[in-house]
Amino acid sequence: MEKRKIQVGDVGRFVMVDEPVISPDGWLVAFLVKRTLVTEDRYSSNLWIYNRQTRRLSQLTSGGGDHSPAWAPDGLRLAFVSRNPQGMAIWIADLEGHAAPRPVFHTKGRIPRFHWSPEGEHILFLHRKEEKDIKEIEDIPFWIDGEGFICQGATQLLRLNILSGEVETLTDTETDVRSFACSHKGDRVALCLAHKRDFYLCDVLLMDMETGAIQEMASGFQTFVPPAWSPDDKFILIQGHRRQRGMASHNDLWLIPVDGGKPRNLTAQLPLNIGNSLYCDVRIRILQGPVWEGKCVYFLLSEGGAVKLARVNVESGELKVIVDGDVGVNSFSVKGDYLAFSKGTDTAPIELWEKTKEGERRITHFNDGLLRHVNIARPERFTFRASDGQAIEGWIIKPNDFDPNRGYPAILWIHGGPKSKFGYDFMHEFQLYAANGYAVAYLNPRGSDGYSEDFADIRKHFGERDYQDIMEGTDWLLNKFPWIDPDRLGVTGISYGGFMTNWIVTHTDRFAAAVSEEGISDQITMFGTTDIGPFFNKDVIGGEPWSNLESYLEKSPLLRADRVKTPIMFIHSLDDLRCGVEQSIQLFTALRCLGRKAKLLLLPSGGHVVGWTGRPSLRIERLRQKLLWFDEFLKR
Repeated sequence: MEKRKIQVGDVGRFVMVDEPVISPDGWLVAFLVKRTLVTEDRYSSNLWIYNRQTRRLSQLTSGGGDHSPAWAPDGLRLAFVSRNPQGMAIWIADLEGHAAPRPVFHTKGRIPRFHWSPEGEHILFLHRKEEKDIKEIEDIPFWIDGEGFICQGATQLLRLNILSGEVETLTDTETDVRSFACSHKGDRVALCLAHKRDFYLCDVLLMDMETGAIQEMASGFQTFVPPAWSPDDKFILIQGHRRQRGMASHNDLWLIPVDGGKPRNLTAQLPLNIGNSLYCDVRIRILQGPVWEGKCVYFLLSEGGAVKLARVNVESGELKVIVDGDVGVNSFSVKGDYLAFSKGTDTAPIELWEKTKEGERRITHFNDGLLRHVNIARPERFTFRASDGQAIEGWIIKPNDFDPNRGYPAILWIHGGPKSKFGYDFMHEFQLYAANGYAVAYLNPRGSDGYSEDFADIRKHFGERDYQDIMEGTDWLLNKFPWIDPDRLGVTGISYGGFMTNWIVTHTDRFAAAVSEEGISDQITMFGTTDIGPFFNKDVIGGEPWSNLESYLEKSPLLRADRVKTPIMFIHSLDDLRCGVEQSIQLFTALRCLGRKAKLLLLPSGGHVVGWTGRPSLRIERLRQKLLWFDEFLKR
């Protein structure tokens, strides 16, 4: 059967599979399946069950906004969160009685996280009240990208009696709880409390469930995933860092003794980062934390272009990679010697897998039907030596129907972060360009994740060694692949990649077209108007605008607008709170005042990563507009 070329609309045909959770007896796996309903311009997410004994898959829920499955300790009930236009609710499905799931708590606010109590009679959960229309703001941050305003009190820890429906508030309105975990005995709860004046930092505290007493265990951790407990409840496990190299720091696994003592770094000798920062545009965004099972802690390992599943023995310190290869593992669950995990590659979207003593086996095949009908180009990995001797990793995708005797336009894609990375996960957008006659090149320059902290640390040097790596990589590609037309080069990037796109067009005219998405043009307004600006810019630019104005101006592409010769389109969502829409508006306005070729595409919603999480119609229109822009200038 002859395959067709991938199309813009195919972004809505991929099925996203993730968030596996193994039942207490180890025989069932609950997981999330998310589909795109293009005609209704929305997504539908429901929970499924995989039975290991029968290898049968069955859909459990049909609410359309269901996520975050969690097994009750008895393994007979499954709780989950469901979201609709009226708010959020916690539901419980009775798997033994086969009754329809029932709601046990509803709110117009938010439920970021929940956890069963060990006795199975209560559910502990985080709750943030619904925001008022009129905002009374007294501190920062007062909004967060993807959530909106957060002025209406703190995120509190609540306890729900699932039989009576009674709800008890466990923390006060001044205590902002970012995440938590119940001890196995249920007598204590580990809390990660957000710093008042620093968006990123947390303190780790211990709450006694009988008395309500709270004791500080450790402070100053940058962590965004839930803590975990050792099997004997003697240690709290934290994944994060203490900013030894600011925002460029690698995460480690820290053991905090409950009875007192200093935190111990379990992975101090590991030169790589822990977590998943790999780019993928058809993936459910999961904040996967470490899992302590038996004598080992399991975690995601960021190595080069891959994200692997690894474990470390707590007693011996021995490190072992469990799921290896050119893969992107996104989430996982462990029970004994059984693993359930989600994994994708650069030629196949994420599906659910399992690993036993017999090896790995794919459980789901939701995307096989589409993949049988579309042509998927295989990326080719390469490395080159930068001018200072550092090896830089990258990939290139050749156009469909490639003919080495022809010349082709090429698009250089730059990731955000800067501490994120490209590699072995699926990107529909890359395949779309290849299907439309473009070569696609993408690199992990200095600043990227997947390598050493030294490699990642470009703080106070944005636009310097990172820019050199990208330009030297472009030179290497043109020399290595003579079929790339040097007069038909395009460049694009999101977030930091948008900043770098802006930086590139204000420093060189070698690119014939550019698309900057959710980027930065002015570091001063980035500091003063965004959710992370006062914390992020203080670290990566250095100080504040009033204490280091020279650096803020130096790292602002806006002030070099008169140098731009490259036609550039800016894409930004109006509700982007991470790199505000004014960043694109300012540079676009400057260029039009100068009479330069520029276009501004404003999307009504979608937040900072609208191309991944925005409404289907917005994701499709974004891709269509990018193709039209590059076609106009690169296919002349």
